[in-house]
Amino acid sequence: MPTGRARPVDEVLTQAERIERREALRAEIAAREAEIARLREEEALLLAGCEHRYGDGRRAATGTQVKICAICGKLLPSRDEKLWG
Repeated sequence: MPTGRARPVDEVLTQAERIERREALRAEIAAREAEIARLREEEALLLAGCEHRYGDGRRAATGTQVKICAICGKLLPSRDEKLWG
């Protein structure tokens, strides 16, 4: 989602314009990275309380030998299986 104005391909930029535009882009990148980090923290807090169940009550485990929650992606504890004796 570009926020700057579109430049014609054949327009020549001066070095000062390039440096100014670069600084503006870096500031925008830093702001968006901070926003992404904030959203990831919010997502982690939200998923920390995952019950590993869908809204209708079904278990959200997927996999055969290793069970993983389809909602939060965490490794689910497997039941202790006794194979011999």
